[in-house]
Parts: sequence; structure tokens; C-alpha cells
Amino acid sequence: MAVAMDVWFDYICPYSVITRHVVAEVLAGHEAVVTYHPFEVNPDCVEEAGEYPRGVWEASVRPLARERGVRLSGPPGAPLRRARLALVGYQYALDEGAGGTYSDEVFRAYFDQWQDISDPVVLTRLAARAGLDAQAYRAAIMSPQYLLRHRRADAAARTEQGITMVPVVRIGSWRLDGVPTREQLAEALDRAAADEQAPPSTPAGTQVSPLAADGRVPRPASGEETFPSAA
Repeated sequence: MAVAMDVWFDYICPYSVITRHVVAEVLAGHEAVVTYHPFEVNPDCVEEAGEYPRGVWEASVRPLARERGVRLSGPPGAPLRRARLALVGYQYALDEGAGGTYSDEVFRAYFDQWQDISDPVVLTRLAARAGLDAQAYRAAIMSPQYLLRHRRADAAARTEQGITMVPVVRIGSWRLDGVPTREQLAEALDRAAADEQAPPSTPAGTQVSPLAADGRVPRPASGEETFPSAA
């Protein structure tokens, strides 16, 4: 059975781009099902906010991308754009089975072509490139239905999963807040696969029962429950 991997991302986060590349490379040698969860890091920020800090880009983003073997053209143009509308569109892309292709187009447009991913006209064009119906996509990103879905997914990530930043990667009981190395991902995948194949160990003399002492079915420990958002 394939191991489950969960990744939280934001379209305006360059570290999310780097993580996406690292995950893709590691998956070439491992059997895993990856679920990408959108997360709006700054949901209350203004629509336009200055420019990307050049010192951070040159001192942190670019060296890390180079070390991970990821090419980034440079910091996005000014002013920085808000990702909410693109993330709302991601919810529609999921319904159409095009979440991955759509994300590739949005990331490429923002970090390689410096396009305005807060502009519905730009996003509709990107959605069409991803194989989505342009008219249906435009209606979706302007609808309260998909905005509500985005807000609920974002709130669930914060309250139920304890997400406060991106990227975050979780594989079984292993979690990393930040950009993983290929070695870290491979090791976590191998460990999770081994854990799934290992028979459950029961101490001698212990009687196995699916019920707790009070007769109720026990719930999973906090942080181990499954969650519905998927990519």
C-alpha cells in the first residue's frame, strides 16, 4: 500500500516551490500518494504589499534553491500579490481533477514570469492552460461557494493540524515545518512503509479489544486523525 504524504503550501511562497520540486524527485523512487493542502499564510494582509525582501531572497531563497537543485528566475515583481483568489481557484481545480497541473501553472506564472496571480483575467488564462474550462473557472473563483471552501480548509489547517507556516510536510508520525532534503523525505517514506508492513505488536497476556474500558470506541490521538482536503 502506498504511503501517504501531506504537504501544505502557498502560491506566493518560494520555499513551497522548492519543496514541490524536491517531493517530485523523491517520488520517482518511492510509492506514495501526495496530498497538497493550500494554506494562506497571511489571510488578513492588504491586496498589494511592497516588494519581496531582496536580502532574504539573495541570502536564503536563492542559496537554498541552488542547493536543492531548483532553478528560480528571481524574486517576483513589485508589488507583491495576494494569493487568495488563486487558492480559491485551486479548490475548483481539485473538483476537476487538475489540482497538480493548475498549481504548476500558477507557480510558474508567479515565480518565472512575474505575472499578477491576484488578477482574475490572468488566473483564468492559467486555468485554461491547465485544461480547465475558462468560463466555469471564472465563475467558480467569483462564487461564495469556493471562497467558503477555501476559508474552511484554511481554518482547519490552523486549528486541527496546527499549521502556522509553509511549507509543512507530514509522512506518518514524521513532520517537518520547512523545506526538506531528499534524504529526509526518502528516509521518512521508507520508515512509514516499514511501519505499515510490520504486524502490530501485542504484549504477552494482553487481550486485544476495539473498545475502551467504558465501552466506547477510542478516538485516535490528537494529530493522527485523517482530514478531507486533498490535491
